[in-house]
Amino acid sequence: MFWVLNKPFKHLSATVPPPHSKLRNKYPCGAKGSIRNPIDLFMNKSFGTIVVLFYFANALHAQGTLLDEAPKRGPAVAAILELPRGTPAQQLRGIFTLIDLGETDVAAELWKAFAKQKPNTKTQVALVEKFGTARFLTLSRQDSQLFAGAREFVATCLETKAQQSRNPQRIARMVNQLNDPAATQRHAARVDLAATSTPGAVACLEALAQAKEDSARTNIMLALVEMRPEVDPLLIAMLADSHGQVRRDVAELAGYLQLSESIPWLAAMVAGAEPDPNVVAAAQSALTKLNLSMPTIDEARELIRNELHRLQLGVLTNSRPPRDIDFWWIYDSLDGKLQSQNQPAEARKILAAARLSRLLLQLPAPPAEDRQSALIYAYQAARELEQNPTAEVQQWVAELDTSTLNEALDEALRNNSLAAAQAFAELLGKQSDQAAIASIQNRPAPLVRALTHTDQSLRYAALQAIMQIAPQRTFAGASGVPKALWHFVAAPGTPQVVTGAATTARANLWAGQLRGLGFAAIPTTNGRDTIHTAIRSPRLQLVLLDSDINRPLLREVVFQLRTSPHTGQIPIAILSSPENLDRAQSLARHDQWLLALPTPQQADAMQSIVDQLTKLSHYDSAEERLEQAQQALVWIAHLLESGHPYDELLREADMLNHAVYQPELTTEVLRVLPLLGTAASQQLLVNLASTQAQPIEMRQQAATGLATSVKQFGKLLTSHQILRQYDRYNASETADADTQDVLGQVLDILEAH
Repeated sequence: MFWVLNKPFKHLSATVPPPHSKLRNKYPCGAKGSIRNPIDLFMNKSFGTIVVLFYFANALHAQGTLLDEAPKRGPAVAAILELPRGTPAQQLRGIFTLIDLGETDVAAELWKAFAKQKPNTKTQVALVEKFGTARFLTLSRQDSQLFAGAREFVATCLETKAQQSRNPQRIARMVNQLNDPAATQRHAARVDLAATSTPGAVACLEALAQAKEDSARTNIMLALVEMRPEVDPLLIAMLADSHGQVRRDVAELAGYLQLSESIPWLAAMVAGAEPDPNVVAAAQSALTKLNLSMPTIDEARELIRNELHRLQLGVLTNSRPPRDIDFWWIYDSLDGKLQSQNQPAEARKILAAARLSRLLLQLPAPPAEDRQSALIYAYQAARELEQNPTAEVQQWVAELDTSTLNEALDEALRNNSLAAAQAFAELLGKQSDQAAIASIQNRPAPLVRALTHTDQSLRYAALQAIMQIAPQRTFAGASGVPKALWHFVAAPGTPQVVTGAATTARANLWAGQLRGLGFAAIPTTNGRDTIHTAIRSPRLQLVLLDSDINRPLLREVVFQLRTSPHTGQIPIAILSSPENLDRAQSLARHDQWLLALPTPQQADAMQSIVDQLTKLSHYDSAEERLEQAQQALVWIAHLLESGHPYDELLREADMLNHAVYQPELTTEVLRVLPLLGTAASQQLLVNLASTQAQPIEMRQQAATGLATSVKQFGKLLTSHQILRQYDRYNASETADADTQDVLGQVLDILEAH
């Protein structure tokens, strides 16, 4: 018997070759002169072609069987399979309908044939327009094995359609078509523009700003009516910053759409903020459509203030859910263009508040509290947009006196408006007015209180301002000045991390992993030591806490760290055991610099924890910290040379023991050390001059500094310290000449006094 493939390629049949057949002679048969089964052929490599044909025939037979048998499942399936499938649209129609009927296996067979095609971009767009995005997403959710390549196909088609929708030339043609003489063409343009979403709304509003004829503006406004909700934030941006005819049109649109967010602007226009009577009339009409009465100046002002308060609380006035990242829109009235920036939700809230507070100033006779609010938000918004405040705001601020700036700084500190507070501190420093640090009702002035703020940039700005004011007498809170000075002196260097755990093994394990990542890690094994170490770590960047920490417990440790100006904004990770994770997460929900994470089990998990904490950190760059330290040392030297009112200036001078070995700070440190007049400073100068590992120039400067210190303050070293210096000199017999000369110079200084 011999197996052959039947002509229709659907199955194999067996036959017996003639006795003298070449096939029979070439391929040995079984005991009875026949091949027993197809497996014998498979085992014989000479029959490879036949085996391939065998499996190919089986595959075709299986497919043919499924499509042949599918009509028997019901008349609906039969009707679908009888429909034409000559075009991609007809093929997809059958696939979608079969999926809707639950016949996914039959739809998958049709998909296999469709997937072999490569539709061009024009066809892809046409398919999306015909069937809609929802249909395509249904296809992408099917079994990836049955519908191989479906997800990639859907993604490609949707992206192609989106790119076409955003095409500026196409959108411009549709905007022009809005003024076509034929009503059908105008209607088609409105439908097409509505499908383009935000790009179409932007193009229409910019065209509205340029339109001169009433009919053209009317046609554009009809198109904009169909573009909600995308058009809403654009209308608010134009209400805030547009003028003339376009502002009248936008106010009319806001009323027609009953846009609740527009009410503060409409109310302000009616109450006296708008000089153009045509715009006022449009605003009045819009308020009527919103079923609101015409407000007085006081009512409009109160309305805007309430809206500001709502923004601070984060309460929504519309049903659209907020997104973490979204566009912030600005209208440039000079060129009639809308501009956007991606901004997080918190930044958008600040920018919206700045826009509203500016509206308060447009009302007649704005009171001082409104001017102050507008000033604060203007600086906050400038920081969010990464630009300087407008020239108008800067000119206005430059005209404020010390008392008004102090009040503004106080309000900014109360609201935690840090960018504004920093700006006001810098302005107070430029004025150099002693009144800026005068106590208010027996409390330190706002500028002095800023010295102990948790934000380092604000703290430095306050310190710089007080150095510019240069007080000669003490004042309330003066002890904060030396603390801030030494804090910035100690800031440069390797970032520090404190690891507080319930066991020594765990604290050391985390510290070791962090050292491998480039941190100076300090392990602690109870809550008290963790708090103390963190507060005294001048270069602290992160804190890791064990959820099982005690003496005190976790909640108290977090509280103590948050109430200290040194650690108030330091990112903290609570590494929690499973049973304590819920408790740790409840703490994290109320602290933007706190993360609650499971205790890491793998060695490489520590890098992920550090990455997450670093995103929360506002740790100044190494360059910034170095510049601040250099300037702080210059200020300290100036205070020591010219006199100062700070009794505690020398209390933390031991910070110089670390700073002096940083090459970038050596020059400034060696200027400060001779002026301190302490035994510790003279001993440090002696040690520097005697250390052969240091550059000879540095050692010579130290010796010169020692001479200056001894001359001014006398010899403050003990006899034991002086005898040790003789030992150093005697041991330098084999040293180089420069070393012997410096050591001899030190002894001469000590012997001369």
